[in-house]
Amino acid sequence: MGCLKGKKDSKEKAGNYKCKKCGAVSDKKKHVCEPKKIKKD
Repeated sequence: MGCLKGKKDSKEKAGNYKCKKCGAVSDKKKHVCEPKKIKKD
């Protein structure tokens, strides 16, 4: 699929991935260019 270019595929919750570059959020690691796993606070 490639990067979502800043769009949100799913909600920002623990277990999802957020892109370091553009801030896109997805539940699938391959959907963002530089994924960083969102952790619980």
